[in-house]
Formats: sequence, C-alpha cells, structure tokens
Amino acid sequence: MLTSKLLSFSIRITLLFIFYPFCAFCQTSQYTNTFDYTNINTQTFVPVSGFNDTQNHHITILKHSFDVQRIISYPKDSFFVWNGLKGQKTIYTKDSLILFFVRPNDTITRPCILLTHGNGERYRSSWNEHLNFYAIDLAMRGFCVAYYENTSSFESVNKYATMNGNTRKAFYNGFQAAVAADMYVTENVSLLKIDTTKLFAGGVSFGAFCSLSLSSADVGKNFTDTLFNAQGNFSSKSIYNTVYRKNIKRAFVIGGGLPKDDTIAVNNSKMGNFLEESDSSLAFLFLHGRTDNLVLFDVTKFGSSDTVSTYFYTEGPRALINNIQEKDLSISTKLFVNCKGGHPFFTTVCGNNNSNCIQQYQWLYLNEPPNNLSVTSPYFTSNLTDTLLHYFVYMATQVDDIDFIVSDFLKPAITNATSTFTNNIYFIQPRDTFTYVNPSGHYIFRSTDCEGNAIVITNTRENYSAKSEVTVYPNPSSNFIFFESKEIIQSIRIYSILGALIKEVNSNNFQQQLDVSDFTNGEYICLIQLKDEILTKKISVIR
Repeated sequence: MLTSKLLSFSIRITLLFIFYPFCAFCQTSQYTNTFDYTNINTQTFVPVSGFNDTQNHHITILKHSFDVQRIISYPKDSFFVWNGLKGQKTIYTKDSLILFFVRPNDTITRPCILLTHGNGERYRSSWNEHLNFYAIDLAMRGFCVAYYENTSSFESVNKYATMNGNTRKAFYNGFQAAVAADMYVTENVSLLKIDTTKLFAGGVSFGAFCSLSLSSADVGKNFTDTLFNAQGNFSSKSIYNTVYRKNIKRAFVIGGGLPKDDTIAVNNSKMGNFLEESDSSLAFLFLHGRTDNLVLFDVTKFGSSDTVSTYFYTEGPRALINNIQEKDLSISTKLFVNCKGGHPFFTTVCGNNNSNCIQQYQWLYLNEPPNNLSVTSPYFTSNLTDTLLHYFVYMATQVDDIDFIVSDFLKPAITNATSTFTNNIYFIQPRDTFTYVNPSGHYIFRSTDCEGNAIVITNTRENYSAKSEVTVYPNPSSNFIFFESKEIIQSIRIYSILGALIKEVNSNNFQQQLDVSDFTNGEYICLIQLKDEILTKKISVIR
C-alpha cells in the first residue's frame, strides 16, 4: 500500500511538478555543462534522483533560496561552497548593510552584476525574497552576482527613514548604498575574481533606481541642492576611501525609473538630470508590467513630506526613452512589456483571478527541501507542499525567462556576441494562467501590443529641420492641445511611444484642436501630414 502510494505521488510529480511541454515561444534557456553567460550549467544543480534538467534547475533555486537566508542571517561574515558555486556574505558599508556574493566555483575572472531589491523587501529574513531567485539563477549562468542590501529593506527602512516621509533622502541613501557596493567589489577584485571592465547593474523598483543612478549619476550634477549637501558625498557609505567614478555601462531595470529634473520648481525632484550627453555608450534594459500602478510607463507622482515640496515626478521607461531620443543621446534602450504583469514584472498566480489562486503569504508554509531528495521523497507527499511547489514553479519559469533576457542583453558587452532579441520593443505575456496540469509560467512573445493593436515602429525623434513649421501648445496639457501651421494640416495621427495608433484626426485647416482629456498620462508621438511632408512632434499629457 505504501509502495503504491509513493508510486502514485511519483507519477504525480513527474506530470505536475515542474513538468511541461516546451514551446518555441516560451523557454529559451538551455542546459549545458559549462558557464556561457546565457544558459544554465548543470554542474550547479542540487540533483534529485529521477528529475530532469528543468526540474533540477528549479529545485536548486528553491533549495539555495533557503541557504541564502541562512547565510545572510548568520551574525558574522561567512564563506560558502555549493555544487559548482561559491561565495561570501559580508558587511559592505560603514552602517552595516549586507552584501551577498555568489559566483561559479572556479578561478576565472568573470563579469559582475550588482543586483539589489525593492522597497520593504525582507532581505535578511525571508527565503522567498524573489531577488534571491534571480541572483542564484544568474550565477548558474556564469556571472558573479553582488546581491546587496539597500537602505529600503524591511530591516533598514526605519533606520534610514527611506520611505517614512523624506522620499528624496531615501533616493539619495539608496544611491550611496549602490556606490558602496560598487566600491566593495572593485576594491576586492583579487579575492572575488571580478573583471572591473565588465560591471553591470540591475534591480527591482527602488533597486531599479539605484541601478540606473549608479550608471548615470555625475558628481556636481546630481543630488546637489541644499537638501543633500549635508548628506555627504556619493561614497560616504563606503568602507573604502575611494573616489567615485562611473564604471557601469549596462543596467537592467524591473519596474523602475529616474526622477525628473525639468518640471516646475514645486514638482521638481531636485536631484539633477541623470541623463547627459556625456553618458555615451550606456545601454538600458527596461522590464515593465503593463498593469504596474506604482511606477507608470510615463510619469509617476511620488509623495514626500519634505519642506521643499509635497511631491515630485519620476519618469518610467517610456518617458526615459523619449528623453533619450529627443536629446539624441548615445544611450541604447530595449523595452519588454509584460501585458499581464504588475510592478514586479512577473505574473503571480493571483494575477489573473484564477480559481486555483494561492496567495503569496502562504509561501511561509513551504518548508526547505531536505538533502538527498528523490522523486519518491516524503517531502513531495504533502498536499500543501505540492500546491506551493506548483506556485513556485509557475514563478520560477518566469524568472528563468527574465534572466535569459537579462543575460542576452549583457552578453554582447562580454563576448561581442549578437543579441538574440534584436528589436527595441517586445510585448510578452505568460504562457497561461496557473493550472495544476501545467504550472508553467513561461512567456509568449506577442505579435501585437497589449491591446491587440499592430505594432507600428515610428520614428520617435522630432523632425528638427521643420520645427518652426508647426506650433504645438500648450504642451504638456491635460485637456486640449492646439496645432498651428503656415501650411494646411491635412491630418494628425497620434501614436503611443510603443507604436500603437491612439487617434487619427482629419483637419484640412491651418489650426487643429486635439482633445486629450481621455488620454492616459504620458508622452505621445504626433505624425502631422502637410501637403508635401510629414512632421513628427511629441506631446505630453500630465494631470
């Protein structure tokens, strides 16, 4: 009877736990026995007897996520060795923030990703902090990963008042933490075996800001108003007496943006203009959920109790891309839009109102996998464990896809290889909602945008040679925008920055009024048809 029961669960695991058909539009990672900066090295697996490579990949991430929590919570600096991986945990700032470093267990000098979390995450106290999954997966591909705690963690937020009233100070403290992490890895290149010419940055939400600012902030241009003069210099949190220097050329951003510097005084972030003409050869990868209501695609209003202002604006990926193109900056960008994703970009089980929804707070009931697992292990025979494992697999498949996209974005800077994803914009969505028959959350690349419109690639730079031909005012606006021309305006077509046609107006007049009261906040591209040419103008809708 017992044998029969275990056999039943074995079959169930084979069919349900991390087992799904592959799709040409879904999983892109392959499994190898080498570190190639794109695919998963099987030498890093915590092997489970009876599991295939995909199953071993995900159970390894799960097992090591518990290891990460145990190592980080250990009161002293520590070193560790896993199957094919090794690393250390250390205090990397003067005020006791923690850096968890993981890399392949070899002596090869490797590129390094400075990775950090979002606001309120339990960096020190939770195995299921999802940046754990990203860090482990990226190390399994061949990267060194310096996964550092920033000042917005659950354990540090009160100490730094990061989101407790002084939002501008929070941004500055987060940036200082990023600088300190950068200085830590560059000062320990011999020990960590890091290639300092190939340093990258990445993060989620608040961590995304840290990563963007790390690659773009300039001394004397950012954080220069009186609010921050008393805070000290950029490197004041570093344990090393080193001069700050910009050395990050590629950054990936999950649900984040940069503060604006070009609004009226009361709304200005007063943090300076992060994107400058001198920022040549930078490359940004934006991963953004279509339903993200915390950091919008365009302009987001952040609250602050600063005496200087009650709030300020932050630009999301589309607004930043517009800025880069309008100023003709030498910064390349790539945008992936998850049509069903929210602020963390990936889609949770509960994201689609599925009847089989498992709330994330139930993750606490998923115990650590024991050592020496096999498919017939009692670990898999609990109904609750089985359910939570399916949830974990659903998200882990998306983490796998996201890290493949990130690796593909970084690899040209490492090996001069051509990127697999050659377009500037992609619209994606999970393969399906959560089901027990198929827990896969792999992404499908869509042939349309999220609203089902054809993807139209437009030139988002204005036609500067004819700027004086058409006057656009007021811009930005919340209600009406007027177009005036010396020639008859035949028609105006309005596109989103992603190329979707929003509105078309036939004019045949020298002046045309455009009602934008029903437009969402953001920036739009206007194609203005005159008699002999088409002009391109950009308009902004802000309320």
